[in-house]
Amino acid sequence: MNIAVLYDLSTITDHLAESLQLAEDALRLEQAVYGLDSMDELSFHTVLATHLSTHHEVAREVHYPSTASAKRSHRLRCDLVLAPKGSPLKRDTAEPTLFDPACQCSPSDALWLEIKVAYQFREPGVRHTGYSPQWRSAVVEDLRKMEQDTLIHEAALVLIVFNESAQILEKDLDLFETVLAQKEVLAGFRQVRGVPILDRIGHSLCTVALWPTIQRQ
Repeated sequence: MNIAVLYDLSTITDHLAESLQLAEDALRLEQAVYGLDSMDELSFHTVLATHLSTHHEVAREVHYPSTASAKRSHRLRCDLVLAPKGSPLKRDTAEPTLFDPACQCSPSDALWLEIKVAYQFREPGVRHTGYSPQWRSAVVEDLRKMEQDTLIHEAALVLIVFNESAQILEKDLDLFETVLAQKEVLAGFRQVRGVPILDRIGHSLCTVALWPTIQRQ
């Protein structure tokens, strides 16, 4: 059963930023030695999914629908997939049962999110060597694989960025969009939210930037 879904990406970005703000507040309350910028990408998946689940059905590590004919071990997977509350995503990896929810969300009615994290610093005074390559390669590839799946209608890239200032962030976001144009990757207007964080290794700002894909139908 198809479900007509309209996802407000501005609100989705607000919810993503809220999840990071709550995590930052908790770390400050416990006076933690390590901050958000010590977490790896999979840990952020958990933080984001937990908060988003108050607003949506959330599925993690979901196979891309256009790869259904491939061996399961060879199928590409998406980090997070959102569906309306009460209508969990219909999976193509399990046989239907009598216990399945009566109303399930088809892949084409879900919102597919790829999550990437970029860190300007690795430790105090030491820049992260993967910061620039992350923007130029891995992030672009995530956008490309989403936009090329003809069975997905709504998708977005979520980039969590740690850096020293809003000025540096704005410059890097503009440069990234230049890279997208050069590589002919289609993306819509970005949504950006900033969360101030306690500076432990050089980062004073954690930012969520979201780009909707423009699907190639």
